[in-house]
Amino acid sequence: PRSLAAAVQTGVPFMLLDFYDDAIAADCVLSDNTSGSYTMTEHLISTGRRNIGFVGSVLSTSSIMDRYLGYVKAMLRAGLPIRDDWRLEDRDDQGKFVPFSLPHEMPDAFVCNCDTVAYALIQKLKDRGYRVPEDISVVGFDNYSFGEYSTPKLTTVEVDVDAMTMLAVDTLQKQIAGQGEKPSRKVISGTLIIRDSVAEVK
Repeated sequence: PRSLAAAVQTGVPFMLLDFYDDAIAADCVLSDNTSGSYTMTEHLISTGRRNIGFVGSVLSTSSIMDRYLGYVKAMLRAGLPIRDDWRLEDRDDQGKFVPFSLPHEMPDAFVCNCDTVAYALIQKLKDRGYRVPEDISVVGFDNYSFGEYSTPKLTTVEVDVDAMTMLAVDTLQKQIAGQGEKPSRKVISGTLIIRDSVAEVK
């Protein structure tokens, strides 16, 4: 935040890619984290999952917060419980990944804030004797390489990195040329990628 404030004061053209700060007026290009997570959570609900947890430290980044809000929106609309003990912390105060603990009473699905965490969760669940996706379904976000190589293959939201990058470059070029407008947030939609880590409730 301090470095962002300094950047604003210098007047040097800059923009934010894949994050934002509510206290800073700056151009941002973002993945549609809230809608993507909402769609992902709705997909879980459509398979009959009703007790759904979230893995991610929501105060760590704007992306995780928005993905959590998408999950909450879907759960509220479906009239499903949002339990504090089903929200698992995955990062410390510096944003570094930390081992997370499973709750005493388990949900039947988890929405994870990213594929890296989803992959780690699947390994932990399997080590504890749970079947994924039959006992507990797991979904991620980003469509990293983990999605294809995990067992089972990970259902996730693909972030359109190419479109985000092109828009970021275009926005920055306009700033440099003096054609920039009022700072705004530009949001690029992602795509739901359905693989094998979600199963219908029998």
